[in-house]
Amino acid sequence: MSKRHHPGGQGSGVVKKRLKERHRDQDESDDDINQSQRPDFSLNQEADVGIIEKVSLKNFMCHSRLEVNFGPHVNFIVGRNGSGKSAVVTALVVGLGGKASVTSRGSTIKGFIKTGKQTGEVEVRLRNRGLDAYKPHMYGDTIIVQRKFTRDGVSKYVLRSKKGNLVSDKRDELNHILDQFNIQVDNPVAILNQETSRNFLNSKSPKDKYMFFLKATQLEQMRIDYSAANEQKAITMEIISQKEKTLPSLEREVLEWEQKFKALDALEELRDKVKKLKHEMAWAFVCEKEKGLDPLVKKLQQEDNRMPKFVSKAEEAKKKVEETTEKHKHIEEQIRVVTEELKALEPLISEAKQEVKKNKEKTKKAEMDVRKAEKEVRTATRDRNQVLERIKELKQSAQHDYEKDRLEREEKISALEERLQSLDAQQKVTQHQQEQFHSAVSKYKTDLYNLRRDEQGMQQNINQIKTQLQTLNAAKGNRLKRFGAYIPNVLKKIDEFTQKGLFHKKPKGPIGACFQLKNPQFALAVETCLRSLLYSFCCTDYHDEKVLQEIFEKTNKDGPRPAIIVSKFHDRIHDVSRFKARSKHPTVLDMIDVDDPVVANILIDQRGIESVILIGDNKEARKLMQHSPPQNCREAFTKAGDQLFSSPTFRYYSSNSDKANLLMANVEDEIVNLQNDLRNMEKEYEALQQSSHKLNEEIRKNSLEEKRCETQIMKIGDAMMKLGCEISDLKSVEDPAPIDVTTLEEEVEHYTEQITTLEERTGSTKEMYMRYKAELDQSEVAFKQVEERLKAKTDIAEPLEEEEGHTRNEIELAKSHRKHYESKLKDHQKLVNDLKKKVEEFKEEIESDILKATQICAERIKTRRTAQNLESEINQIHKRIKAEEKSRGNPEEITRKYHETQEVFKKIRVEVNHLCKFLEVQPTKSAGDGPKDLKSLSGGERSFSTVCFILALWDAMESPFRCLDEFDVFMDMVNRRISMDMMMEVAKVQTGRQFIFLTPQDMSQLNICKNFRIFRMPDPDRGQATLPFRPEGEEEETNQE
Repeated sequence: MSKRHHPGGQGSGVVKKRLKERHRDQDESDDDINQSQRPDFSLNQEADVGIIEKVSLKNFMCHSRLEVNFGPHVNFIVGRNGSGKSAVVTALVVGLGGKASVTSRGSTIKGFIKTGKQTGEVEVRLRNRGLDAYKPHMYGDTIIVQRKFTRDGVSKYVLRSKKGNLVSDKRDELNHILDQFNIQVDNPVAILNQETSRNFLNSKSPKDKYMFFLKATQLEQMRIDYSAANEQKAITMEIISQKEKTLPSLEREVLEWEQKFKALDALEELRDKVKKLKHEMAWAFVCEKEKGLDPLVKKLQQEDNRMPKFVSKAEEAKKKVEETTEKHKHIEEQIRVVTEELKALEPLISEAKQEVKKNKEKTKKAEMDVRKAEKEVRTATRDRNQVLERIKELKQSAQHDYEKDRLEREEKISALEERLQSLDAQQKVTQHQQEQFHSAVSKYKTDLYNLRRDEQGMQQNINQIKTQLQTLNAAKGNRLKRFGAYIPNVLKKIDEFTQKGLFHKKPKGPIGACFQLKNPQFALAVETCLRSLLYSFCCTDYHDEKVLQEIFEKTNKDGPRPAIIVSKFHDRIHDVSRFKARSKHPTVLDMIDVDDPVVANILIDQRGIESVILIGDNKEARKLMQHSPPQNCREAFTKAGDQLFSSPTFRYYSSNSDKANLLMANVEDEIVNLQNDLRNMEKEYEALQQSSHKLNEEIRKNSLEEKRCETQIMKIGDAMMKLGCEISDLKSVEDPAPIDVTTLEEEVEHYTEQITTLEERTGSTKEMYMRYKAELDQSEVAFKQVEERLKAKTDIAEPLEEEEGHTRNEIELAKSHRKHYESKLKDHQKLVNDLKKKVEEFKEEIESDILKATQICAERIKTRRTAQNLESEINQIHKRIKAEEKSRGNPEEITRKYHETQEVFKKIRVEVNHLCKFLEVQPTKSAGDGPKDLKSLSGGERSFSTVCFILALWDAMESPFRCLDEFDVFMDMVNRRISMDMMMEVAKVQTGRQFIFLTPQDMSQLNICKNFRIFRMPDPDRGQATLPFRPEGEEEETNQE
């Protein structure tokens, strides 16, 4: 039969053994010495792999439990007929994966289970040693193959190591083992059972013998291959004829291209030079990089050397802070002591101060009394003198004319009043003009305020439109920029962080970019409904939210950041069929086209889009939501973006926008519309600026006129005030009454008496004042004494406080220095770390360049030339090569053609030579007499012929063991003895093979040596009265031998 093949080189051991056998066969053909003297033969050599060490049976055929231990060389199993010898051979075939039909003992495996039992088991132990061992690290020196089967027809293989550990339960693994050891359980030459042997002996047809021979040696397959070879030969001869005709022309073509090829040596030298220059240029890049590393390393060393200086400065500053702090504590302690002493003096100074204050009050009161008395004396004296002067004046002016003065005063008053009336009229006119100018200024200012407010609004609209234009222009190539210029960078960072595994699940967003609208007409309505939710992002947990916040901080530090919604991601969209609005109008959920269930769920959870409907007409929307709102719907949006609520009360809110900014379908049209709006707004803005300029000019003019009127009114008012005062003075003048000085003289006498009384009281008051003054002087002296003590302590405290303030400043300065030097140290450490990082990165780049250069040229090339110089030379050589190619032809084409034609010529010539040497193999008949007819042989002769035939085939096969069941049937004692001697002779020569012979004969007459082993089967139990019949289709367990 054909052998199984397993990919992966499992049959390497078999190949090695076949090579050894071939070398041995060559030695046999070249050497006429006795077989036992061959170099490859060793009497003590045993097989390392594939031989049977032990077979165990349980509930198998006639055996309840049986164990047979085999030797490594020759084994005999002897016993009477019916003792179960053939069951061992059957168990060996079945245990190593053979079919039940191969054993010729039954058609199904369950037929081998002992009568009355439900399960059976066979265990075979195979040797697994040496270089050709199969997975020795897993199985060890022995492979245990167990096959268990039941009455239900279930069969199971278990492969264990020598220690009993389970390795595999796959049939494929057993096939690999059999392939490795070259075990063929279905080859009759390897295992010849009773049935096959009897059929072979009883068959009278040479065809059956030949089929047996073909099956054992695989010659049938060789015959088929031989027929195919004959067919291929005819085809090959035709191919040879055709190829021989093409050889001359190909040879000429090869010679032509060879001449052209030889002329290309100079170009090849140039190409070799280019190759060498490229190698040199690859290492020149490395040299340049290494030179660039030196300044960085030098700078790093310099900064490292400066590090101790910064550390020293920082330590000095720290030490200075500690010293000044200690000094400050000492000064504060001194101040505390002085302060306590000052507190002790405070009661004394307070008492002295109170005494001084009390005496001062009494002295001051006495002094005031004195001054009051003196003032009263002076007042009485002055009044008396005035009365005397008045008496004198009256006596001198007794005869003066007062009528004339009165008339002159009245005329002057009349003229002044007329002038006052004229000024009053002029003042009223000017005030009216001022009010008009003031009203005009107020009106113009109000108009200017309104204009400026309109300008600001217009400017905001212009800026907003410009921003929208910038966003839309950027969004022409990238829709994401509608949601912010930084959004593409955010998404790029999200992808990078996702690849690094920093997110548990990749965030979604912006939400507005994750879906499309089925009908663009409702873009404004959907955008108004979702509002800021369109800018939002979504994360599956708070860890991802924190990571996303870090991305926002890096990409958009100062600008507004979108909201982040934390919601666990689900693979399916929520089932909202129960809560969806029942209406002929579509909901927002119906209007959006979204593939991502996470985005859809966010919109459902955050906005309830399944219950918000979209209505095209405003009137229809108002009528529907006010009178008969649909089920599960409490909110609606119109195509214009207006919002309507149905409960608890109907409400209608107009949209502030007239077009969508984020969900628009056509960006180009929107850009054109915005550009037109921008031009119109800029024209309106210019008109507003012109109007504002005119109003400013009018305000300036009217303000000047108002100020002029105000100045004029002030001047008129001053003039009117002067006239009024002058009129009042004239009117206040009275005519004198008749002169009578008697009363005045009486007043003089009264003042004289009063002055005398006051002078007496002033004297007594001065005496009291002098007494109080003496007491005050005494209390002030006592106060000064206490004050001097206090001042002395204060003089001690003030320098300490000054020194404390100075020390505090020193502490602050020292802390500032410490902070400065620590900052410098930190900056320097950062600089050193950055330099180290740059050096490492530079070294990595150099290593990468070295690796690239090594891939181009494995051996390093020392060069002083620059890469640019080498590249220039390479370009010059390329120009020369192109010039040569232009004059001589393309060298690559020439080389390719030459090698192709030469290869084709050589290939065809070799093919012709090889095909011409093809030999037709035909079988030849040997000389001598032909074979005898087997029909003429006796039973013993046929048994002897079978043994000879089997021995001949054994030399052509490589199975590690051979098994013959009752080979000596029908033989007489002479032939049995001769056959046995022949088999023993073969066994002695083939010490690397295991032989198992089953016979009912007694083998005690054999010369038993250490490599021979005989296992005797127990006698069969003959006490049963009836024969045990098997089910139909199965063969009896025992055979008539």
